[in-house]
Amino acid sequence: MNMFGVSRTDAAILGVSPSSVMQRAIYRLVVTACIAIAILIVIAIWTRAFPVLAVWLIAVGTVCFVPWQFLRETSYAAQKCRGDMNMAVAVFLDLVNVLLAGGAGIETAILTAASAGDGWSFDCIRRTLARAQSSRDNYWDALERLGLEFEVQSLQDVAQSIRIAGEHGGRIRQSLSSRADALRKNNLALIEHEAQRRTERMGIPMVAMFVGFVVFIGYPAFVSTMTAL
Repeated sequence: MNMFGVSRTDAAILGVSPSSVMQRAIYRLVVTACIAIAILIVIAIWTRAFPVLAVWLIAVGTVCFVPWQFLRETSYAAQKCRGDMNMAVAVFLDLVNVLLAGGAGIETAILTAASAGDGWSFDCIRRTLARAQSSRDNYWDALERLGLEFEVQSLQDVAQSIRIAGEHGGRIRQSLSSRADALRKNNLALIEHEAQRRTERMGIPMVAMFVGFVVFIGYPAFVSTMTAL
């Protein structure tokens, strides 16, 4: 994500265009600005004191924050889709290894493995293979293009490994198995990192609640002390 939108790969993996993402962000900016202006007008009519300036500053911050938060959430959703795709690729590769061990050809193994899974990631792989089949293209080239389009490095690596087996007839089942094991370990590490990050973020609301509780308890005593003085 950059300051003015999301990348093309993020938009591609979410199934939207970059222009539509920016249109939604601008729409939220305009709506938020209109609401903020309406609130400021009401406050200016009813009061003529300092709170107008404070509310104006809050409104400006809100107007700037809303589209930025939308773009941030869009980028986060794209990263989540990439994580799902990485997990699906590991499962897909495991299935290909099992089918190759059973004596299936590389193309048969790819089609059968893609048809065995469900979910968004496997749907994308199946559609890609179907388009490659209809255009008489190599399956591994189609998978590599999908990895480039979605910026999923694991899919590109798997496509390159499968290309070696498909074009050169290499006995790389051991290599594919090692790659699948590496993908599983990498996905597990990413899941653990995300869980730890969310756990750390949970500490911020707890600290805020504690500070608010202390202020709630201590404020009457503070006021009583200042009044007595």
